[in-house]
Amino acid sequence: MKFPASLTLKRVAASALIGVAALGTSACGYIYQQPTTIIYSASDGQRANLLDEKQKEVIQLRNIMVIAQDADSAGRLLGTVLNQGEKDATVTLAFPQETLTLEVPAGKEIRLEEEANELLLEKAGAAPGLLLENVKVSADTVSETTSFNVPVLDGALEEYAPYLPNLASASASASSNTNH
Repeated sequence: MKFPASLTLKRVAASALIGVAALGTSACGYIYQQPTTIIYSASDGQRANLLDEKQKEVIQLRNIMVIAQDADSAGRLLGTVLNQGEKDATVTLAFPQETLTLEVPAGKEIRLEEEANELLLEKAGAAPGLLLENVKVSADTVSETTSFNVPVLDGALEEYAPYLPNLASASASASSNTNH
């Protein structure tokens, strides 16, 4: 014979167990950062933003990297710089060894892969596979500055080989040496 109190007790216990399980699974969502909410550079280069006083991203740097043969050779800056502001901007990148500037018209983007926008460092400053640390970025249209680390890559990847500085002169001298 079953007692009605034990049936009620079982229902209360089952309800409590379900409640604890639901609370436990929802608490995991509370402390767990979902990977889709993490902002990262899904490329070989890095990103940086300069914000205006309203915290709006005015100057955006995307997929920024340096292509060089070694730390002492010239390095070419690649990537895209966007100016989402209403004024033309002079963007300055202060690398540890030298400073480069770039004019970016209002509402436009500059692709550094294009020959007309080529920016070269006299010396890359780090070997391929390493980072140029604490590159400071500023623009004359915003008061904020920021720093980020820029990777140095070489021509091992086919898509970057054409951007190696002095590639034409190096291949020309190599072909002239083989003709002798």
